[in-house]
Amino acid sequence: MTVERTVKWLGLICILAGIARMGMTPSGLIFGSDSKQELACALIASILMGISSINLFLAQAKKAGILGFIATLLLSVGNIILAGGFYGFFAFGELPKPGTFVNIVESLAYPGLLLGTLILMIVTFRANHFPRWYIAIFALMLLSLGVPFLGDYFAFFWGLTYVAMGYTIFTEKYVSTSVNIKTKKSKAVINE
Repeated sequence: MTVERTVKWLGLICILAGIARMGMTPSGLIFGSDSKQELACALIASILMGISSINLFLAQAKKAGILGFIATLLLSVGNIILAGGFYGFFAFGELPKPGTFVNIVESLAYPGLLLGTLILMIVTFRANHFPRWYIAIFALMLLSLGVPFLGDYFAFFWGLTYVAMGYTIFTEKYVSTSVNIKTKKSKAVINE
């Protein structure tokens, strides 16, 4: 299997990860914050996002560079750490209690996820490989962290970024100029 094909099929995992993360919003609103339903969606999403975050870099690797790779590492590790905490809820019946270890891990995971998201947003904008309106979804996600009435919708916007980018990767409907040039050249060869 070629790298391009692997990237394409990992795009499907991005979509599934985004749908699972988006599922946190309605389950949290219906069943309450930190309910079993919300945390089940969070666990599935964190595992899938930990795996598929690498794909957001691979799809634009030539243009994303080292910053894109750093963003991917931060997002993958952060999601895997979150998955561990959510797994603890199902294994032990409660979320991890605050303590030295939990505080250190969370102080690394959450800022790492935020920094990784910011870097990925900037790299995606600069690479111009995905539609520009995806940056608006990133901005809504980050904005929902600070606006009280949008806080319940943070997971929805987070998942929406993965669904949108995964869809673009899976369908290969990029907007990159290099892709458009190749398409025009191939059409010109066919017409001759």
